[in-house]
Amino acid sequence: MSTTVDASALGLPRRLISGRLTLLLAVGVLLTGGVGASALLGAPAQAGTCAAGASCSLTGTLTLGAGTLNLTTDSSLGWSAAVTGADLNLVDATTPDETYTVVDASGAAAGWHVTVAATTFTTGTLTLSNTGTFSTNGSITSKTTAGYPTAVCTTGSTCTLPTHTTAVTTFPVAITTAASGPTPYVIYDANAGTGIGSIAIGGSAAAAPVGWWLTVPGNTTPGTYTSTILMAVVSTP
Repeated sequence: MSTTVDASALGLPRRLISGRLTLLLAVGVLLTGGVGASALLGAPAQAGTCAAGASCSLTGTLTLGAGTLNLTTDSSLGWSAAVTGADLNLVDATTPDETYTVVDASGAAAGWHVTVAATTFTTGTLTLSNTGTFSTNGSITSKTTAGYPTAVCTTGSTCTLPTHTTAVTTFPVAITTAASGPTPYVIYDANAGTGIGSIAIGGSAAAAPVGWWLTVPGNTTPGTYTSTILMAVVSTP
């Protein structure tokens, strides 16, 4: 409905009435534009519209970052026995020591080696021999058993189990100790393209747990002999 305003009836010049109406109309246009702009800004963005019975095409993208190659072990190894005069072959019988875990989440699939180095077993001024004392294999019943400790995927991991090059590791592995700067010895290996994921080596319930062995001559003086044992996992091409 339109309304006509008579300027003379209001006692005002027609020009003034006309100007005020124009201003009000202009303000109305601005307000309408502002409300419209807010409505447009608040509308959800849409990539496309699928008609009934038709399919929309979407792109699914998964971005995975690389993890690391790492090794988890128990914090110590231990042996105990009484001197009897006979040579002793002692195995670490602590359950957590019969396993360690290698995780290769690097994405490189280059393969890896687990190494061990150890300082001389010492108590005061007494020492055990650097050669023929310390060794490891896949048995807790015989220090001369050959063969790798068992490898399995850890719970919750789909892994690629390690395969081996015989020339890399021969069991049992004799670990020669040294007073300082001991040499690292490879005690487990995985060929390139294997050993990927989270892998438990050995285990108390495994067919071949990790065996850590000490050979102690019958004429050894009683005492508490200690060594610093260093384990590491290294990537190999």
